[in-house]
Amino acid sequence: MATPTGRTGTDLEPGAVAAWRAHSQRLWGERFATPMEAFKHLGAVQSQEYQPSKLTPAMRTEPDGEGLAFGSVEAVDAVIDQGAVVRTHVLRGTWHTVPVEDLRMMLAASSDRVLQSMNPNNRNWGLSAAELGRATEVLAAVTAGGRHLTRDEASEALATAGIADPRGSRLMHLLMHAELRSAICSGNPKGGKQTYANFDERVPAGPVAQDEAIRALALRFFTSRGPATLKDFTRWATLKVTDAKAALDGLGLEELQIDGRTLYCSAEPPEIEERGPVVDFVQGFDEMLCSYTDSKDLVLHHSVPRTRFPNRPKFNSAILLDGRLIGNWKATPKRESLLIETWRVRGFTAAEIAALRRGADRLRAWFGKPEMELVLDHEH
Repeated sequence: MATPTGRTGTDLEPGAVAAWRAHSQRLWGERFATPMEAFKHLGAVQSQEYQPSKLTPAMRTEPDGEGLAFGSVEAVDAVIDQGAVVRTHVLRGTWHTVPVEDLRMMLAASSDRVLQSMNPNNRNWGLSAAELGRATEVLAAVTAGGRHLTRDEASEALATAGIADPRGSRLMHLLMHAELRSAICSGNPKGGKQTYANFDERVPAGPVAQDEAIRALALRFFTSRGPATLKDFTRWATLKVTDAKAALDGLGLEELQIDGRTLYCSAEPPEIEERGPVVDFVQGFDEMLCSYTDSKDLVLHHSVPRTRFPNRPKFNSAILLDGRLIGNWKATPKRESLLIETWRVRGFTAAEIAALRRGADRLRAWFGKPEMELVLDHEH
């Protein structure tokens, strides 16, 4: 594994960037004592797929059960059930799980830009500003008093209030708009279903100025995900480049150069012991992948040309080799075992296969299964 080297104004070897990021994100190195600490460090955990998204904080947390390599799903569920984090639409207009005390800050930083990006769909679905505003008011009112509504219940309430056709994609757009307007956020799950709760009843009060919010978000991003580029940050947070640049002033971030690009970080490079390959099985929207759209070439494993990586992977969840994408996986729980199917863009060496098996076994333990069936497949 490459050892991170280089300082301000010097070139940094690409493989070292992945190792540095893995330590910044706490995927490697010292883990957090609890999933809540992991959530606070990352700020926002991308959560389109609700159950798999729990793996992101778990992998960055100390094991809390016998035989586990990292935090349990039960420990993550406890944080969610306590209402310490909420799953809502923020930043790029997609699902994120966010500590409640950070949600107002993130919305202050990015909601205007995300709402602006939704305008084409507003027109396509015939949603006027007045109708969106009315639906947002209705949703805030019907969730008041601690009422947590399922999607179907929210749809019924909107229809009763005279909002036209609150179903399907149109309904999701109305709900997302209300989330971004700080009217609702996720509530307690009901019968395994997502619910919506009143924002002000669930999220600590306190206005946040937009410039202060962007500055706080920039510090969180580069502390937890550095080294990363300015464009990585602006795309992750849906910000204007000028606003993001202004936020960097005075943060005291280190600047590093790689392939003519400037990357920023907030800490010294980690000390990494020389060891064999490391394989991590992460969810498909793990922050090791989704935080770096501008420097995506540094996310893909250097041993395989970018053209070899498929646009549509065979499985959604990702296999990281030394912190960089090399393939995908799918887990199917059975009665006594976990079936783990893997696909890689190239074959593995014997040492890499051994690391793959160790990574798969950590996943087996997280699923709570005593046995594992591991299927190996790769591009020939």
